[in-house]
Amino acid sequence: MNSINVIFLWHFHQPYYKDDLTGEILMPWARLHATKDYRFMGEILKNYPKVHAVFNYSPSLLAQLDDYVNNYDNTLKNEKFLSISAKKIIELTADDKLFILNKLFPACSSGKHFLEKSERFKQLYYRLRDAGTSIGLGEKISLFTNQDYLDIIVLFNIMWIDPISINSDEFLTALKNKDKKFTVAEKNILIEEKIPQILNKIFPLITELASNGQIELSASPYYHPILPLLCDTDIAHFHDGIVLPKPFRHPEDADYQIKSAINYFDEKLNYKINGMWPSEGSVSERTLKLFIDNNINWIATDEEILFNSIGVNFSDIDNRKLLYRPYVVKRGKGYSYIFFRDKMLSDLIGFKYSNYEPKAAAEDLINNLKNIAISLHDYNKNDLPVVSIILDGENAWEYYKNNGYDFFNYLYEGLSNNTEIINTVTAGEYIKKVENTLKITDDVDKASNSIEKGKTGVKIKRFLDIRRDQGRNIDFSEIYNIPTIYPGSWINHNFRIWIGDSEDNKAWDLLSKTRSYLVNKTNDSIREEGGLRGEYLKAAWKQLYIAEGSDYNWWYGEDRTSGIDEEYDLLYRTHIINVYKFLNDNPPDDCFIPVLEEKRAVKPHLDIVSFINPKIDGVAGSYSEWLGSA
Repeated sequence: MNSINVIFLWHFHQPYYKDDLTGEILMPWARLHATKDYRFMGEILKNYPKVHAVFNYSPSLLAQLDDYVNNYDNTLKNEKFLSISAKKIIELTADDKLFILNKLFPACSSGKHFLEKSERFKQLYYRLRDAGTSIGLGEKISLFTNQDYLDIIVLFNIMWIDPISINSDEFLTALKNKDKKFTVAEKNILIEEKIPQILNKIFPLITELASNGQIELSASPYYHPILPLLCDTDIAHFHDGIVLPKPFRHPEDADYQIKSAINYFDEKLNYKINGMWPSEGSVSERTLKLFIDNNINWIATDEEILFNSIGVNFSDIDNRKLLYRPYVVKRGKGYSYIFFRDKMLSDLIGFKYSNYEPKAAAEDLINNLKNIAISLHDYNKNDLPVVSIILDGENAWEYYKNNGYDFFNYLYEGLSNNTEIINTVTAGEYIKKVENTLKITDDVDKASNSIEKGKTGVKIKRFLDIRRDQGRNIDFSEIYNIPTIYPGSWINHNFRIWIGDSEDNKAWDLLSKTRSYLVNKTNDSIREEGGLRGEYLKAAWKQLYIAEGSDYNWWYGEDRTSGIDEEYDLLYRTHIINVYKFLNDNPPDDCFIPVLEEKRAVKPHLDIVSFINPKIDGVAGSYSEWLGSA
């Protein structure tokens, strides 16, 4: 059995939650995922040095983590979840208690295993739920004693800490085991000492893993925008049946989001970024040129982009072999390698394996990888097949038992014991293998002549057109160029999550209007002597770039809901409003009108693509039985 290369890319991202004008942190998710997932993912990988991976971060997330680390005392005041947690119990107001009941409980009830972390928390949660919605606010508050509120606060914060951090700290272990009747002193130690200790370990851990080569760091564009839409929203016309807003065409903004991400890693982490996971795997011809022009050596997107680009049926098993080989996108004199996400394997981890027993899930993934290796039996020993497993590195684990701790131990141990078949690599390591093994140069004719004359050490880079070579067996000793990329994202190979719905289009129009205002103010300031100070213009442009992020439109529209859509709507409009406020102007009235519409009907975001015939036997079978369903 030939070996295969496997690239795990874990993507870490949170939108920018801070109101830069007031300093208020409007949502706690960057901090909560930091204590539950960001240290956890590094520590558990560190225990298995044979396993390599790519850790992909959005700078908008890292900048917020840096703020928590270096300004924790301020975040104690400015993040409401933290400030209420730090407050003396006897000083909690009725509004504070309502906030605890309305916000802390839901934040621990999304994943099916979350409530199982604490019997006491579950009892308190069900007490509130069973009281129903008809009781008054005062009665709702009085359902709980001060000791109850103290326990809710402590348990909420401990439940958002990963098992490695808990098990390696005697105080946290004792607190978790105690589960109830906490003291104020214990709460204070947790909030004021233990949480910042965990946060402080994240950046050194990332740096250590990157410096020893176990991980490669890569980036997404700074504020996580959908770059093809920034370049030209009309690219979405490529997909039929979509109504679009007024055109938004600003490739210069897309270029800025790429450049500023590269600069962040260079300046803050002293790390040169070679690769990018474009936000949501979104690509287009225009964005490929931007990546190449910015010397990005590799990018990644979804398998459906590949199959639509080369015009093959991706449900055909034989065609799937095309997924597991090296590709480039060569444009002009430049090029980037491009990796394509194995949708089935990535989605198994992201959406299915949480329903399995951890050991069974790990074994299933490893067996799937072995089966891929078997399917590639006709390749010779110099072939370098690669499987790219790319997914969110934080949100899935709350649906797993023990935050995925057992799953990852079984998985990483299994991978470590099967290195003769499954070789985990970073993207950079794989590219180095390719360039050391395959024939690589830009000038085919010149190199061929050199070889004929007996000269050695000449490498031939043959970027063969994949479309022209579909009719014959793919030769893995040659690198294939994709002459035209199909525009789309990892979700249904289109952009409909972010544009086309009336709410999405309203948000784009508001962004466009705000940008036009900002350009005019910038031009006026340049022309006028004694115009606006540069720091204010810079702050205003920052707000616009933040508002270009994908997360707001992720929740706009009828395709999905967060349960707190109003808060994301407010977050979006806060950044828009701040563009005007930083320039000491009154925002237009439409900035204060919710983008959300009153009547919404949430629809599934996955298309039904075929009939399915799964075996209904009460046993968790293969994921492939359910392919095609929503």
